[in-house]
Amino acid sequence: MPEPGEPPHTSPQQPANPPQTAAAPEAAEHEQQDPPHQDDAFLTDADQDDDLLDDDFTDDAFDDITDSAAVLQRVASNNGTVIGVLIKKGIHRLQGIPLPADEVDEYLAPYVRHDADHLAINKILDEHHVVVLAGSEGSGRFTTALDVLHTRAGANIRQVRREPGERFAIEGLREYDTGWILDLRGEQPPPALGRQLAQDTPQLASTGSYLVVLCHPKAWKASGSGAAHLTRHLSKPDPQAVLRRRLDQAAFPIPTARWLGEPVITDGIAHCTPARVVTWAEAIIAAERLRRRRHPASPAQDEAAFRDMVLEVAHAAQNWHDELLAWHTENTNSDYRNYLLAAAVLEGATAETVYTASAELARALEEDPDPRPGQQGLGVIALTHTANADLGPDGIIRFRHPGYAQAVVDYFLADRPHLLGAFTRWTAAQTSGLDSDLAAPLAERVSQWALNYTARKRTTRLLRALAEQWAQTMPGPACNLLVAAALDPAVGQRARNAYRRWTTDDADKLPASLKVVLAQACQQLATVYPTSMLGRLADLAATPGNVKVTNAVSEALTALWQEPGQRRTIQRQLTQWAKDDNEARCAAAHVTFAYLAHLTTPNGPALLADKDVDIPWLTDMWRGALTTAQRSPVLSQAFSAWMDAVLTIPDLHPIIWQVFLDAVHRPADAHYSARRFLTMQHLLFAWAPATQAHDPSASGDLRDQLLTELRAADPAAPPEPDATTAP
Repeated sequence: MPEPGEPPHTSPQQPANPPQTAAAPEAAEHEQQDPPHQDDAFLTDADQDDDLLDDDFTDDAFDDITDSAAVLQRVASNNGTVIGVLIKKGIHRLQGIPLPADEVDEYLAPYVRHDADHLAINKILDEHHVVVLAGSEGSGRFTTALDVLHTRAGANIRQVRREPGERFAIEGLREYDTGWILDLRGEQPPPALGRQLAQDTPQLASTGSYLVVLCHPKAWKASGSGAAHLTRHLSKPDPQAVLRRRLDQAAFPIPTARWLGEPVITDGIAHCTPARVVTWAEAIIAAERLRRRRHPASPAQDEAAFRDMVLEVAHAAQNWHDELLAWHTENTNSDYRNYLLAAAVLEGATAETVYTASAELARALEEDPDPRPGQQGLGVIALTHTANADLGPDGIIRFRHPGYAQAVVDYFLADRPHLLGAFTRWTAAQTSGLDSDLAAPLAERVSQWALNYTARKRTTRLLRALAEQWAQTMPGPACNLLVAAALDPAVGQRARNAYRRWTTDDADKLPASLKVVLAQACQQLATVYPTSMLGRLADLAATPGNVKVTNAVSEALTALWQEPGQRRTIQRQLTQWAKDDNEARCAAAHVTFAYLAHLTTPNGPALLADKDVDIPWLTDMWRGALTTAQRSPVLSQAFSAWMDAVLTIPDLHPIIWQVFLDAVHRPADAHYSARRFLTMQHLLFAWAPATQAHDPSASGDLRDQLLTELRAADPAAPPEPDATTAP
């Protein structure tokens, strides 16, 4: 299996090329990165809008990012790997835990080791315990790293856990006998990283561990000074070797030599990126599978039929663009076009379902089709034939050409971008209206189309449109789509940047249903991107929302807080944001704290029961919340929960009492804050209204007692009269 975002690696039989002269990272890595040590939660500048990014793409790089997403699509649709499995693998890869042995074996199964690369890399590791694999998209960096480390560390291979732009230090790699992978393919490394690696290699030797760094040669040129002796440049593999290896991995025998003997094939892949070669290989496998299905008793075929299949593969590898252009030029009637598109989207559905869906598609696109009562117009047999498909005895439509359904959708998305919104609404309606055996595969395919489109067009418009539609009727697939996009090697950075923009600049326009789904997605992603995803949850917490949004954010934060490994990260981040001069950042931090303060256990507020949370920190956060989050309903709910604990758990009375007193005023304060006092007074009367009908003695007395002590703490307040001298 290829490295994430890359096809299998077969190194060429010649010395590696020197690094490129430009300093821009590869295409899948061109998405703007967050600057080191800068929190990404509240960046709202227009330069973070992925639709406005001025990406410095080269032609090859653009092919790389397109191909990587396309390969992912084929993995999902043809090999049975669903979005959930891809998410699981992505999280395993980024979580910093040992990669599961079965996943390592799956990555390495199609890998072809090149002796020169293997010897050179191992020589560097023997001497320095660190090697940098510099290569462009598709050069096999990840699989090469796995292969080398697998022979040295066995099953103990980990990817360094860090967020893009976060500082890296070798001293943090303390485990013994471990093979580490530092993936910098998606970012520009710090300028001094080369010298740092060269200086710190003895620390790895002392633990018996090894580190393999992955990056692009253009990026490494700007950062690798002083580490030339640690670097191995990988070139793109021989296209025919990649094709041969992928065909040999097919589930049934394929006449590989016959295919490689065709000039149309060898010329077509001669200058392709490895990912594009895999596209050709998948087209060949699909064509052979289709032939075997049509002619199961004929293991071979005559030369003319084979040549026709070769040309078909060439068309499929080029996404049937020329053929679809000719088809649409000839068939201008939208009845034909809508039927073709409906059949492609609903691949595997019956003709009756497709016929009905095509009529719904016409209405969704605001067409005014002529009514077809009785036998007017073409029936499903003629429409199916015109769509280059066959109608089987079971009533199911099957396209005659491999990859044709995907190509039809790609053509429509490119040809009619102004209909994107209407198309996604129709697609969502189809998915929610189908039986589960058709709805689930359709959701999978549409999700992959969205990832492919996002990579190819470098925009998240389709991703957002689809997520908005699905959030209303299918929140589960909508959440999976957002998580998969954020983890995808080709579009992940772009997607995460978009989520930032959605929850800040676009927060007022974001539907509540999408906010709920986004909160659920952030909860899953926080296991690998804790700082940025906590930032997204803080953004959602700081924007007015309905009860469902509030509950979704609360559930996400509760789930994260219940993971001990996340608590220190959350506490540290909230502390940093609470001290920031940016008012929006402060408010988001304190509203997020209010969500956490609202968490309760049978023994009282969860924060008071946590040994990692100290009282001064709680006091500081309550103090800030009284100033910046005073209008948050969640703050009122949290305050009421703490006051209820004072009533029901006597041991907590002095602790909570002192926290609230100090939150309003400390003796060391230069001034008494009327704002904090008024907020506390409002919270107290919200908890224990003066007019409440039930027994006011307990809660009312506590309310009045706390207010009296708060007033007395005001240095400007008049002294209480002496009871012994009062008249």
